[in-house]
Amino acid sequence: MFDKLPEKVRTFIELDVREYGAGKTLHDYIAQMQAEYFPHLVPQYKEHEPLWTQGQCEADATAGLIEGFPLLHRGFSTRILEDSPMDLAYSASLYARLQLWRGTRDETGSFLNFSNDMLRALAAGDVFVIQRFSEVVPSFANTGPRAERLLHAGITAAISHDDTRLARAISEYDAWDKPKAYISCVYTSFRGLLAKDDTLVVEGLQSLLKTSRKINQLYEIFTTISLETHGMYELCRWYDRNLVAMFDTNQELPWDQGLYDWLRENDGKPPFYDVTSLSPELQEWLEKLPIKDRLGHDWPNRGN
Repeated sequence: MFDKLPEKVRTFIELDVREYGAGKTLHDYIAQMQAEYFPHLVPQYKEHEPLWTQGQCEADATAGLIEGFPLLHRGFSTRILEDSPMDLAYSASLYARLQLWRGTRDETGSFLNFSNDMLRALAAGDVFVIQRFSEVVPSFANTGPRAERLLHAGITAAISHDDTRLARAISEYDAWDKPKAYISCVYTSFRGLLAKDDTLVVEGLQSLLKTSRKINQLYEIFTTISLETHGMYELCRWYDRNLVAMFDTNQELPWDQGLYDWLRENDGKPPFYDVTSLSPELQEWLEKLPIKDRLGHDWPNRGN
């Protein structure tokens, strides 16, 4: 797979090997980050939050060290270099769960829109994190670009099996004169879900796959595999698996048949990487996801 990729993508992967530990296991990558940064980072956490335990400081520090795009870079690169769909799924799920680590509002109290990350989590088969997120955020986001707000509305409605909200989201979409191409694809599938029309669902998914390379223009490596299409497929399958039965899952990139096959083989298993040996407190948070729709969170109140 590596040799067939464009030169820019191969360069990205080589950079990921050097900068983000692609080619190492997630365990070894995280352990290396902890060994390098914990000696000065954890004392800073302890000084800032004197009521936290050592384990809580280490959990928050670990989350801060590994959250963000480096996880996705690692996942894509390892998928390509080592033919490991498991690493891509684990990285996408862990990435999404850590995105919610700081809460669902920013420092000004504004709602944080995670719509694209929701699709990345769903691409890993991580339905639970999107269910938890949808429980504590508004049905309709009032901040962020229009495309992301519409994506948020449709995803949270579909994951909740709420046809009333889904119909409202479609009405909001219909009021947009010139929607972005990929949003049109997504909403073709949403129309299909609401109408129980498998032809529309599949049409939207196939169109999204064709246009997906235009979504991730900032990082070309993300165009190699369309996590957005995988995420929409998994969302539609969650909503009603009969409605995706006609979608061809045996396609070339940017559809990743290996990722699809791995998800089907691991249905019902936790899709995120187990970090118990590295941080038991972080693992507990990742499992329970005590997400609050408030400004950040602290350990004494977390989960209450």
